[in-house]
Amino acid sequence: MKNEENILIKKRYWVTWGISFAIGLWLLISSLAGPHLCSPVIGCGVEVPMMFVITISLILLVIRLFKKNKLKLVTPLILLITLTPSLFFYVINTL
Repeated sequence: MKNEENILIKKRYWVTWGISFAIGLWLLISSLAGPHLCSPVIGCGVEVPMMFVITISLILLVIRLFKKNKLKLVTPLILLITLTPSLFFYVINTL
């Protein structure tokens, strides 16, 4: 019974990591797509949610560093690794 629960938990981690990586990779590829036509007042509309996710991921990393389960550190790390360059490229490539 314990082994089945561990397999189910591992599947959940891989699904969560896969979704996080897919979203981060999609945003990274779209940020490299060249100059974006954005409003000078509002921006592209992507920067604010990305900054919220980066901030929340940093907070989660600090909180989860002191927990027993170190596997929970992977999801915020994936988001930080993919979204920080994406935000940088969006800001640089904005017209």
